[in-house]
Amino acid sequence: MIGNEGTMRELPAEIRPYEKALALGADKLSDTELLAVLIKSGTKKKKALETAQEMLTRYGGLRRMAEQSIARLSETEGIGSVKALTLKCAFELGTRVSRESRITRVQIAAVSDLAEMYRAEMNSPKELFRVVMFDIKSRIIRDELVSVGTSDRALVDPKEVFLPALEHRAASIAVMHNHPAGDPSPSTEDMETTGRLFRAGRLLGITLVDHLIYGGGTYYSFYEHGDMQRIAFSADGEGFAGSSAA
Repeated sequence: MIGNEGTMRELPAEIRPYEKALALGADKLSDTELLAVLIKSGTKKKKALETAQEMLTRYGGLRRMAEQSIARLSETEGIGSVKALTLKCAFELGTRVSRESRITRVQIAAVSDLAEMYRAEMNSPKELFRVVMFDIKSRIIRDELVSVGTSDRALVDPKEVFLPALEHRAASIAVMHNHPAGDPSPSTEDMETTGRLFRAGRLLGITLVDHLIYGGGTYYSFYEHGDMQRIAFSADGEGFAGSSAA
């Protein structure tokens, strides 16, 4: 027997996650087995598989586990900060792969489609500011989180928004952020930011088509409420003080 009492080498070869993955492929592993591979070793009292099953039961599945902080994951016996960080990084990789698969060249036909696509990701206790980039056929080519603020506000610089758009040769963009307090109605600052981004995009040849604000389980669309049209047709780009949300 090699290693500590809690290692997976103690298990019969036919049920060891490592050997199973090598022989059959990682896709043949259960959620518990995949977690056990990441956890690597257990404790003197519990094997890695038992620790993995305990965590799945404790949090009610992988999705809830992925939402936990490193400190929270570390509360499980046998899961220190290093293992908790490994799990968080694995969850984040999964999120990024899923996002790339979902958004690449997806054509957006309506604002509601775009809003629904990002609803879960924009649900956060902190303000997030994201830019979504489109090609000339209104297909998503990339999205990027450009700002993470406090619970009060997200600071965004036009350069942070348009640098990735220029890099990926976007024809147009939509921006979105959330109001953690719940009310998605645009503030004066939101309106000013939208006008500033629209004018910057016009100079760069990249059209700002919408600004979505999430909050309270719903969203506010500048395009749907006519705000983008008012900004576009304003002589000096500043005729947007009167929002239809008022």
